[in-house]
Amino acid sequence: MLDTPDRWHEMAPGSVRIKPRPAGSRRAQRFCPPQPLQPPWPPRYGEAMDTSSSASSPSSHSPAASSTGQAQPQRYSRTQHRARQHASAHADASNLVHEKIIDHPLVPRGPGELITTTTALAEFIQHLRQQRSFAYDSEFIGELSYYPRLCLIQAATTQRIGLIDPLAGLDLRPFWQLLCDPSIQKIVHAGEQDIEPVHRLSGSPAANIFDTQIAAGFVGLSYPVGLSKLVHELLKVKLGKGLTFTHWDQRPLTPLQLKYAADDVRYLPAVAALLAKRLEELGHAEWAREECAAVCDPRRYEFDPQSSFLRIRGAGSLTPQHLAVLRELTIWRDAAARAHDLPPRAFLKDEILLDLARSPVKSVEKLSRVKGLPRPIEVAHGAAIVEATLRGLALPPSQRPAVRNIEPTPSQRFAADSLFAAAAALCAGQSIDPALVTSRQEVAELHRALTQGIQSAEMNLLKGWRAAACGNRLLEMVRAGGRLELTWREGRLRAS
Repeated sequence: MLDTPDRWHEMAPGSVRIKPRPAGSRRAQRFCPPQPLQPPWPPRYGEAMDTSSSASSPSSHSPAASSTGQAQPQRYSRTQHRARQHASAHADASNLVHEKIIDHPLVPRGPGELITTTTALAEFIQHLRQQRSFAYDSEFIGELSYYPRLCLIQAATTQRIGLIDPLAGLDLRPFWQLLCDPSIQKIVHAGEQDIEPVHRLSGSPAANIFDTQIAAGFVGLSYPVGLSKLVHELLKVKLGKGLTFTHWDQRPLTPLQLKYAADDVRYLPAVAALLAKRLEELGHAEWAREECAAVCDPRRYEFDPQSSFLRIRGAGSLTPQHLAVLRELTIWRDAAARAHDLPPRAFLKDEILLDLARSPVKSVEKLSRVKGLPRPIEVAHGAAIVEATLRGLALPPSQRPAVRNIEPTPSQRFAADSLFAAAAALCAGQSIDPALVTSRQEVAELHRALTQGIQSAEMNLLKGWRAAACGNRLLEMVRAGGRLELTWREGRLRAS
């Protein structure tokens, strides 16, 4: 999910040195000399870049000439993108214009209070606990480490906004305990990344979460929907430009950063109240609670060795044996990336992992032929890559992953698309965005399971609120020729 520079130019101290290749060789053009194992990150905001050792390296951040004299293209870096976005946002004076805060009983009007001391944090947490409900958001940088680095925590009640600084050395355990307290409601928007660290840092799962993005999908609004569009839809307030990519780890934070951070939570209590009213009117409140509770499940955020490899683009084209190799390589990559404290896709790109699975390498010596495999990775982890490959190849057919990419016939595809159209109409007719319920691929799998007599009970579409809202009706339609009636009333689709 996190995209970062893929070219490594350093090796761990004490690692084996490799015999230099001729200057004009293909390998010499692809890799610069081994150095300590560390990606070539650009400097952090406000720091100077030391170009003394990288000016002539093909892996530096400025275009460099190869040994053939041809300029090499500059590689994209998410960190560089963050720096450009930060500079651009702060250069635009219009971003500093403070929009008028609406007069609403659920919207706090004051600026965000920057909290950097233990005393201030304890007092603010007491306030949150007394209010029994508060909005929560967080800002982090995810491209530099295995787990995103938490840089700011925002919380708002209907009276106050607090901006808690995790980089000030505060003990945040009392705050995480609030997130885990089922008696206190926490309001988030698209809160998965904000909920992820709760269990990891506290040992307990988050509880009583109301996600306004999820709730919107149950009340006739699009899903997913951005915060600014949702606030404008419900409160007619136009938020300023977002600062998703900015240097949240710099100190002091700029006035623009503080303004953006406060507005990220300022309107959530009012938005949540309006959405909760609509949920009750439509009879979808319990379904929304069930979906929000699923966001709190710690298993949602853990590395799953049995499914993570299937999310790699192109995995569906592999044979069962090559899928087994990909699974083993993905398990190895996650462990290695965790050890180096880097995002897995920054440690080694998906495309290279897929190539290693499609064309298995059975000896360390042949890894030099793998296109794009960084030389330091080959040296430091070559033996582990080969071992993972051989484990995957050695698995018996019964233990290999099943091939899921089954090409349907034209008539099967049309029938599955027709069933998906029925599912979409059924959801829309209940004021639920179909994207919140299912996908075209899942409905196609359901159709194939029903027509071929395959067990289908494990599909999400046939569990919980999704089964009640859509899945059971689809089963009835396919098995018994059930009827779906659609009407257009009061500006929206109705299904019965």
